[in-house]
Amino acid sequence: MPFVNLSLFVLICTAFLAVAEDAVEEGNQDIDIPIPVGIPMNGLKIPCYDEEGNVTTLLESDIATKIDERMIEFANLKIEVLDNEGRKIFVELPQSLFNLETRILSGQQSAKIRRDDFEINGDSIEFDTRTKFGRIRGNITMIITSENNEK
Repeated sequence: MPFVNLSLFVLICTAFLAVAEDAVEEGNQDIDIPIPVGIPMNGLKIPCYDEEGNVTTLLESDIATKIDERMIEFANLKIEVLDNEGRKIFVELPQSLFNLETRILSGQQSAKIRRDDFEINGDSIEFDTRTKFGRIRGNITMIITSENNEK
């Protein structure tokens, strides 16, 4: 069971990585989210596309505020990502911060990560999009669902 938890968590962390990787070209360039400093933007949606023009990742936020040139605060951030098998993974963070320089996304209130076969909830999340390493902390619950069609 610990291997399943670790594997699913790595898969989830890869979801946010897709947003960061699609947002920049090859190399170590900074991510630029097109909002002005200090002005809250309502209904921000940022799609990311593959080479064929299909949407692979959608980042949505009710309110996004660029605090300064390196920090963006999101209210009700929702990330929708296709995994390697073509299934959708959803990440929901009521309050979160994204550091444009370090590329670390952190949420300190709660975090929900779900796919059609599992759901993970935790008190906080931190994901480094450069190292592809993330942590979910606090009271963590994981529900794995599966349909047993064998008779």
